[in-house]
Amino acid sequence: MAQTGGKVAVGLLFGLLLASVFGVMFVTVGKAQSSGGKVVGLWHMDEVTPVEYNEITPDATGVNPGTLVHAPEYPALVGGKFGKALAFDGQNGIYVPIRFLVGFPPSPQPIYVPISTSLDVQEEIRVEAWINVQGFKDVTYNNIVVKCSRTDASSENTTRVYGLAVKAGIPQNGQSVPVGALSGCVFTETDGFNEIVTTQSVVPLNEWIHVAFTRSLATGMHLYVNGAEQGVKVIFGTQNPSGKMINGTEVYFGHDSEVTLDEVQITDLSPDSGAVTSEIDIGPNMLVALVAVTTIMAVALVLRRAIQMWAIRGKP
Repeated sequence: MAQTGGKVAVGLLFGLLLASVFGVMFVTVGKAQSSGGKVVGLWHMDEVTPVEYNEITPDATGVNPGTLVHAPEYPALVGGKFGKALAFDGQNGIYVPIRFLVGFPPSPQPIYVPISTSLDVQEEIRVEAWINVQGFKDVTYNNIVVKCSRTDASSENTTRVYGLAVKAGIPQNGQSVPVGALSGCVFTETDGFNEIVTTQSVVPLNEWIHVAFTRSLATGMHLYVNGAEQGVKVIFGTQNPSGKMINGTEVYFGHDSEVTLDEVQITDLSPDSGAVTSEIDIGPNMLVALVAVTTIMAVALVLRRAIQMWAIRGKP
């Protein structure tokens, strides 16, 4: 009787486990489409919402909310180009996760758990925003938008995958860079890191301007201010790198910048970007479900062992 009861209990728990797993898989596969030829992220920057112990600013696509990072102050809601906007003080920022880097237990190769991979645009991209710069911070990149890939918790092992930034005049790779120049970059699996900058200062202080960076497979990388293409020079790699952009672990807005941002947008311009991706995009809520499933599995194993011991002790 003890053995029968144990089998029933384990069977019920195993059924719950399967239901949870298939529930996650069902919802996940339904969200596994990449945003083909359209916006994959649009942050109006006019709203801040408390979520548990964080504050977020919503993504209009509903996929990639940005988490406000305080250091020590959060980015502040201020008057923007259109309604409200978020102001950054050079220390804080906004963080959008793409993959969670598993740090324990240690492994020879990094282990990643996908969270929301729609920002892994691999071929053709447009990154744009309305910006109002209050000052040029004395760092290499006054970041507007930057997607990174990291292999461990240290900042030394972080790679810039694609990005749009303002320059403070610090020379790079043996070349002079104007104060207030605009920068765009991509890292491809074929040609590594590639960066262009405008040949002149194009970013004024305390004035709203629209800036954009594009990468095309046919014509390469381009920079725009208020819709007009700017003259550029290459400071790393080539203007028209080949190959796909590598995947990443997170996107940041406003990091190391004294800037107010409004209407930040990332668009996948690839012609075939509507195809179903082979990688499951679990989304933030699915990550919680995955943790719950893992917990159920652990409890099931412990309970099964306990029932087995009970059955053994109950034998005459």
